[in-house]
Amino acid sequence: MNLKITKNIKEANLVTHTSTFHPDDVFSTMFLSKIVENPVVCRTAESKDAKEDAIIYDVGFGRFDHHGPNPLKRSNGLTYCSFGLLWDFYGREYLKKQNPIDVEKLWQAVDEKLVMQIDGIDNGVFPKINAPYYLSDLDKIIDLFNKAWNEEVDNDDNFLMAVEVAKKIFDRFIVKENALLLANVRVEEQINKVEDGILILDNYYPYVDAMWSSTNPKAKKKGFYFPFFKASLASKIASSKVSAVAKKPVEWTNLAVLIPEALANSSSCKPSNPLENI
Repeated sequence: MNLKITKNIKEANLVTHTSTFHPDDVFSTMFLSKIVENPVVCRTAESKDAKEDAIIYDVGFGRFDHHGPNPLKRSNGLTYCSFGLLWDFYGREYLKKQNPIDVEKLWQAVDEKLVMQIDGIDNGVFPKINAPYYLSDLDKIIDLFNKAWNEEVDNDDNFLMAVEVAKKIFDRFIVKENALLLANVRVEEQINKVEDGILILDNYYPYVDAMWSSTNPKAKKKGFYFPFFKASLASKIASSKVSAVAKKPVEWTNLAVLIPEALANSSSCKPSNPLENI
């Protein structure tokens, strides 16, 4: 990681608050370190002495702070945190340089699945679950890196560790969501080739969401559920009515799905038995 940290605000081009850190300032710092050349962050309680060109966030009541009297809100009523404001302002331009399948769809996916969660956490909107266990959400995971009361360490060092963790999480979000978009494109391509209601995948990739959301007439919902079939069976059922291979009547698409026989026989396409080797 190329990010450096300083106690001298005059040396910093990134300025955020000091003391206990949270997902908001951690992810904001991580993201800015990707788009600012030679990033140097200063964690401080007072930002007025910052350099003129420094980006100030989560402190100072400026453009990228959400602690003022009239914070910006999303269309769903959720207040933006600093990371949300930064992602909205810089996110699309950052993604363009990553050459994704679709910039806007990837931006939206990361916004909905990661950024909005941090908006909520930092503004006191926490998930509620009915489960007999303790939920270690993103807020609690990042808080693990704040120094314990009896640790004699500089919390700035711990902050950098938390930023590195945030970077790994963020990078994997980009990879996984872009891969999902690519899978959707490939499924649509295969839907266009459908004959007799049989969708044949040339490889294994996530297909359910793409089938469900497709506007292609070949993928209209018809109240049937279809399992995987081996490619070797394609010729046997391609001429059959689709309903003949239905397992159970549930709201689904009218496409039966086939995958290559080698994949159908692989462990990735069937559940494993953890006891079979004992």
